[in-house]
Amino acid sequence: MIRIIVLLSLVAVTASGCAEDSTADGAVARLTTRGAGELLSSAPPVAPLAPGIAALSRPAPNAPGTDEVDPDDMGADFGDPDAPVRIMEFFDYGCGFCRQFHAETLPSLMDEYIDEGKVLWKSVPFVIGNWANSVPASLSAECANDQGRYADMTELLFSRQSDWKQGSEPEAVLEGFAEELGLDMDRYRSCFSGDEFLWRVQTHTTMARQLGVRSTPTFFLIGYGPFSGALPLDVFRNVIDTVLVQEAANSP
Repeated sequence: MIRIIVLLSLVAVTASGCAEDSTADGAVARLTTRGAGELLSSAPPVAPLAPGIAALSRPAPNAPGTDEVDPDDMGADFGDPDAPVRIMEFFDYGCGFCRQFHAETLPSLMDEYIDEGKVLWKSVPFVIGNWANSVPASLSAECANDQGRYADMTELLFSRQSDWKQGSEPEAVLEGFAEELGLDMDRYRSCFSGDEFLWRVQTHTTMARQLGVRSTPTFFLIGYGPFSGALPLDVFRNVIDTVLVQEAANSP
């Protein structure tokens, strides 16, 4: 408990997020220092989906059974799997504060911690319900991920968020992004139109809701606790550096 209090005191600053800024009590207890392996099996009941993400309720073809889904395989991982610090980021592609974080803060975290093997970063895009076009955007990212271009598609989805977020035909814009990235377009179109990875978007959203995520972006520092908002880089540095010192002190 002391370790959680220390962490949360470091992030007790003014933070902004898309939607209500709240995280369910007890989420910390369900996380471990080894990852997110027990998130689905130990979570409380989930409330009905928001109207803005009704499209997520459609059947997902070839979806695996719940007992076949390993949460450690969800999202996209960056960094060393054996890094002493593990952070899960839950975000919605339609969120302006998420766009701000990805543009202003995450690149420095990549350079200073993730690429240096100090932090394993699990990127988990989900649909919070505020923007209906986040569903096709998330599907587009999953289809790009299938071709090894998740990070590039994510960058495009955020840097040109206004192009697809409010339009009536986001699919055409997203297909343009795929062409711009040089993806195999036959493979992309089959993936997107066939809802090949709809089950992953559904699972990410379920994971976020089971953990009580109410704002975006929300971060779970595995083994310590959650914090939300587009926090400044110095706050992340203070948190990560503190945990790195504690992890080093606890190492045999």
